Amino acid sequence: MITQQKMIQECLPIEVNGICLKPLIKYLKSISKKWMIFIIMIFPIDHDEFASTIKKLRYSEVKTRIKGITSEIISDTTLSSRLKELEEMKILNKKHFAEIPPRVEYHLTSKGIQLRNSLQPLIEWAIKDCHGR
Repeated sequence: MITQQKMIQECLPIEVNGICLKPLIKYLKSISKKWMIFIIMIFPIDHDEFASTIKKLRYSEVKTRIKGITSEIISDTTLSSRLKELEEMKILNKKHFAEIPPRVEYHLTSKGIQLRNSLQPLIEWAIKDCHGR
């Protein structure tokens, strides 16, 4: 049972330099887990002058793309867990196809695209810092 004091504390903002960081906490707990940012960033988005096309990836394609950017191998258990977490956060959408063999595709939601686009400056900063460009 949650005490009234705990409920009040959970609702209070966490402010640093006038910026409320409380909404960030739940996202940082999730996306800071190993592989999460890689998974978010591997989904390609085609931009043309009329619209953005969200590409869909199958489970094996997600695993292959991660393997292509790091020397480490993500286990099936971890990958399944991370994909499920991203789906629960409404960052990814999962679509089942009634086929034999069964087929599942994942794609970024609009919220996922916003997160991906928000991570891009951080990644560019890290590249600059690492390579001194």
